[in-house]
Amino acid sequence: MQADSLDIHQRLATARLPALPQVLLELMALCDRDDVGMAEIGEVVAKDAGVAARVVGIANSPCYRPGRGLESIGQCLAVLGTTTVRRLALNQSVAELFGRFQKPGNYDPRYFWFRGLTVAVTARELAVKLGYRNPDEAYLAGLLHDVGQLALLAAAPDRYLPIFRNRAGEHERLRQEQAAFGLTHVEAGAWLAERWNLHAIFVDSIRYHHESLERAREAHPLVQIVLLANLFNAPSQAEFNVGEADLAADLAFWHLDIPQALALLETAQNEARAIAAELGIEPPPQAADPLADAPDPGADAELADAVSQRLEGMLAEPEGGETEARDDAMLDLLRGATILFGASGSALFLPAGDTLCWRKVHGGDERGAEIRIDPASAQSRIALAYRGRIGLSGHAPQTDNIADAQVLRLLGGDRLLCLPLAFEGRALGALAVALDLATVEHFARKQALLVAFAREAGKRMGLAARQDEQIAAARREAAQRQELHARKLVHEAGNPLGVIRNYLSVLRQQVANQDQARADFDLIEEELRRVGRILQQMRQPAPDADAPRAAPATRVNVNALIDETVRFCRLGKQELIGIEVKFSPATDVPPVTTEPDKLKQILTNLVFNAAEAQRGKGSISLATAWWRAGQDRHTLEITVADDGPGLPGSVVENLYQPLPSTKGDGHAGLGLSIVAGLVEELGGSLQCNSGPAGTRFKILLPMSGHAV
Repeated sequence: MQADSLDIHQRLATARLPALPQVLLELMALCDRDDVGMAEIGEVVAKDAGVAARVVGIANSPCYRPGRGLESIGQCLAVLGTTTVRRLALNQSVAELFGRFQKPGNYDPRYFWFRGLTVAVTARELAVKLGYRNPDEAYLAGLLHDVGQLALLAAAPDRYLPIFRNRAGEHERLRQEQAAFGLTHVEAGAWLAERWNLHAIFVDSIRYHHESLERAREAHPLVQIVLLANLFNAPSQAEFNVGEADLAADLAFWHLDIPQALALLETAQNEARAIAAELGIEPPPQAADPLADAPDPGADAELADAVSQRLEGMLAEPEGGETEARDDAMLDLLRGATILFGASGSALFLPAGDTLCWRKVHGGDERGAEIRIDPASAQSRIALAYRGRIGLSGHAPQTDNIADAQVLRLLGGDRLLCLPLAFEGRALGALAVALDLATVEHFARKQALLVAFAREAGKRMGLAARQDEQIAAARREAAQRQELHARKLVHEAGNPLGVIRNYLSVLRQQVANQDQARADFDLIEEELRRVGRILQQMRQPAPDADAPRAAPATRVNVNALIDETVRFCRLGKQELIGIEVKFSPATDVPPVTTEPDKLKQILTNLVFNAAEAQRGKGSISLATAWWRAGQDRHTLEITVADDGPGLPGSVVENLYQPLPSTKGDGHAGLGLSIVAGLVEELGGSLQCNSGPAGTRFKILLPMSGHAV
């Protein structure tokens, strides 16, 4: 990009902020290790303003930002993750190496780096001393306080280097910056911080760090801290523009004195020297000329070797996306566009029927998903990209496609870059990236890069889609095998059930004169029929969760059903022998339209679970009630309570989730999850209250089809 082709703001927008090779080397080495936590990575990021600025800018971009400004390096790293940080470090390293060949002159980066580090440490120590709530934020603000200088060096090195090395003082430097660029480095830094969506107070700490101490008294504490930290690290006392007595009087406002300021400065410089020693960097001399020394050629060579090895490693890796879900691939694609293009926003358009639809992956305006684009449109750049052409929308409003213009406004930007996504000759979709004018010009001559990015993105999407298809096919095959196995089990279970029924018929004839025995046989036979019906359900595929359920058609006397269920439980559960089971039916409960088998299954599970919890003693109480829940709406309540030890908290909190048994047999937690699911299928709700004094379940079912 030619220096005069865009104004300074546009050049700042695309400038790659330089970083020390030693810091980039350490960061890449850490990110290659599996045993490193974010705290260690954060310590390295905090050593260099260029690296920190890149991390902060990406973490606060629309694709990552959680809706609020991130206030520390730790927060930014937590949002990005190790993989993204590793990619950023490699990206920054490549830019740093190639940038060496494009700069018209060299400067010693140690001068800027060391001063930024000492200001950051001073700001952190001041924050602690003054009781500021977030010392980490103060450190980051101090590290980035002169990021405008770094950006101007990157954007216009030929014009800014003479100003940067000016030794007449900060105020003279500010005057020269204003004359040369129409803005100062503090304004440039604040402008960048606003682009990174940082909090307005953080932005102001950059904007006002050269203000007077008198004016700073009314500023936010963070602004005061960064201003003081910058002042304490001034190259000479002359830059204070006050005498020692005046300085002492000003510092008294913050309950500080000159000896304390000097002690803070010494602490900061010692820590910065220790960090430099860790990186193998010789700190610059006190009166260093920023142009006196060229960058360390040894460090550059080591960085070049490290970048080369990692790029070769990336080429040797299995093709990306082979084990990646399609949604993950799409999110990774959007974030990759943010890193590469510095996009203000991006969107994926995928085919859905005969239109292209905005596929929402991560946040964004929900109304955007309502936009539909004709894939055959000759005006839409998004549609043309879907058909294989890279395009740019937004440069001629009178001819723009309306849908494209709406997408651009929703994403925010000056132009909409539209890239095709294809794999093995098949169109998969289109990527729309919102860019500012500076970025558009920056990539205007990099068609090969755009083609390569689109090709790689399409490959990732295609491989991920193929993986999803393979997983779906495997699941269908597994479901078919399971269904066949269930059919075999049902068939085999039918034989012993038939034998049992026949034997019951023989026994019934032998006790024909015993009324109680006949009633017990009737109950057992009915339960066998219910088991048969449950087994028959296994022969049918599982219903779609979203499919409407058939309305139950059986009128049930709920009190009689509960009484019958209690009798069955007494016959079928040995633990109930020593337990008192009480049923208190409401006398006026009308017949209810429901599914009796499911209701029996619910009650049986609850009574059996209560019996197992009681361990052969105590009591179980069942009761019914009903009430009006609104006009023409009534609710049936069935209560099952015990005085046992109560349920484990994990079971109560996850009633609707299958759980491993707490009794060692694999069915207790599962039984309760089945109960919850069956109640939901009946259109009701399940309430549970459990504690040391016992457990109480309430089943609330809608009542319909009866006269009140």
